[in-house]
Amino acid sequence: SDNHPSNNEAWKERGKRFGFIVKEVPPLNPHPGFDYYLEAFEKAMTPRTRVLSFTHLSNTVGDLFPAEKLCSMARKKGVITLVDGAQSFGLLDVDLSDIQPDFYSGSAHKWPCGPKETGILFVNKAIQDRFWPSMYSAYKGREGLAQTHEGLGQRDTPALYAFGQQIEFLRKIGQGKIEERSGDIATKIIEELQTIKGIYIYTPNERALRSAVVTFRPANLKPAKVVKALEEDGIVAASLGGKDWAGVRFSPHFYNSNSDVERAVGAIRRYVRKGL
Repeated sequence: SDNHPSNNEAWKERGKRFGFIVKEVPPLNPHPGFDYYLEAFEKAMTPRTRVLSFTHLSNTVGDLFPAEKLCSMARKKGVITLVDGAQSFGLLDVDLSDIQPDFYSGSAHKWPCGPKETGILFVNKAIQDRFWPSMYSAYKGREGLAQTHEGLGQRDTPALYAFGQQIEFLRKIGQGKIEERSGDIATKIIEELQTIKGIYIYTPNERALRSAVVTFRPANLKPAKVVKALEEDGIVAASLGGKDWAGVRFSPHFYNSNSDVERAVGAIRRYVRKGL
C-alpha cells in the first residue's frame, strides 16, 4: 500500500488493464506501531502475491514505515519490493544495503532541494535479470542497466546536472546531520504546538515513528485559511484535505532555525486566539 496517489493509482490502473488484484493496507492514525504494519502486510499477502509496494515515509502526517523489516519479510516469501522514497530520499540517512529493497525511487525536488522532473530509481542487482521496463527507446543493450534504459530521447540536461550538484552539496553537509537536524526542528514544532489549546497533532510524538513532517488540525480553523494567512506572513506550509487528516503541514528542513519555529507557531497561536 502507498499513501501517495502517484504510485497507488498507477498500480490500480495497471491492475484494471492487466487483470491483477491490488490489495491495500491503509495507513492508520494515530500511528499503530511497526508491528501492526508487519502483521497487516503479512496477513494481506498470499502465495499469489508478486509485489509489495509501500511508502517509506508518508507525505501526509510523516509516519515512518518499517522498510527494512517489510523488505525482509517479502524477500522470504519471494515477493518483489518497491519502496516509495519520495519523502525519505534527501531527508533520512537511507542505507539501501540495510533495507535491501528490489526497487527504491526518490524525488529530486522534495527534500534533496533539487530541480523538478528529476529523480532516482535504484534496482537491486538481485532483480536486474527480471527487470523488464514498460518503456523502451534507442540504444538497447548498452553496457550497464542504467545506460540501457536511460536512452529515452531528449532530456533536460541542465536539470540533471543541477541534481548531481545538489546531491554533492548534501553530502558535504552529511545526510546523518540533515536527518538529525530536521528531526530536532520537527520535535520543537510538536512541543510548541502542544501548548496551544484545541490543536490536534496527527504526527506521532515518538521520534522513532516519524521524521520531519508535522501535520496538525488547527483547532476550529479551516486549514486552507490558515495556510493562506501563513503565506501572507511569509511562512510556507501546506493544507491537507480529506476526512482522515485534514490539517496544516509543516515540513522543516536542516536550514530552518529555532526562531523560524517560534515565528511559525506564534502565528498559529495568534490565529487560534483571534480567529481568521
